[in-house]
Amino acid sequence: MDSALLRAFLATADTGALSRAARELGLSQPSLTVQIQRLEKHLGATLFVRHGRGVALTESGKALYPRARRILDEMRATEEAVRREGLGAGDVLTVGAIPTVAPYLLPDALRRFRVRHEAVRVDLREDYSASLARHLLDGTLDVAIAALPYAFEHLDTELLGTDALLVAVPASHAAARAGRITLAQLREAPAVTLDPAHCLGEQVAGFCTSHAVSPRVVCRSAQLATVLELVGADVGVSIVPALAAAHHNTPSCVYVPLAEQPLQREIVAVWRRGAEPSAAARAFVGCVREVVRGW
Repeated sequence: MDSALLRAFLATADTGALSRAARELGLSQPSLTVQIQRLEKHLGATLFVRHGRGVALTESGKALYPRARRILDEMRATEEAVRREGLGAGDVLTVGAIPTVAPYLLPDALRRFRVRHEAVRVDLREDYSASLARHLLDGTLDVAIAALPYAFEHLDTELLGTDALLVAVPASHAAARAGRITLAQLREAPAVTLDPAHCLGEQVAGFCTSHAVSPRVVCRSAQLATVLELVGADVGVSIVPALAAAHHNTPSCVYVPLAEQPLQREIVAVWRRGAEPSAAARAFVGCVREVVRGW
């Protein structure tokens, strides 16, 4: 059975919509539809039914789902077993990372890794946590570098270090002069936020809800660099990682801690549960850990 068809099936089942699954797989929706139809023809069964919001598994689809996952797991385990002997010429390591980590940790980590293991090529994929989790499960990623408290179901995480969360404020804001910001000031200020698809955006939203902070969101962006530029332009304030603050240090934007409760996130390596990471993956994660702890 074609593994690409199984990946198409699992992505569609996990997302519940052909359009979202196509984006995750880097395909057009018509191409994905053709793959699903090929699999259904091969099996002689209908796997999905359409509804107003997307698609749902039929009974045949539900029967296939755990088997498809197991087939891809076994294929991936076989590939890993063959590669596990060492770091030889021509090896390829596939690494995923979330956008609020990748630009700040991976360049230095990759530089260190290349010095020690120049024969190994590293393919990087920058994406949201949910997408990285699916690619780990279907075996198209060896390891992902991400952040908690995102819930990585059916995957194992390994703590690499912590990253403080700070509040980015315009240089003219009172908190910039005080060197800290209070919850009351946070409640009153207009906010510039990341798209909720980012796990950081989800974490910040959870914090705001638990502390009765209902920010007046005036702008939302998918790019952290854009958020920080908007803060510097006096559009609003935003909660951002200290890693990003260190790389976007401009006079127009000041980073201050929250007075009442310090915030942080945990940087983690994410693996497929029960799979023994390859030597290359272990070596790369070790380089990331060095960067996190030396930062």
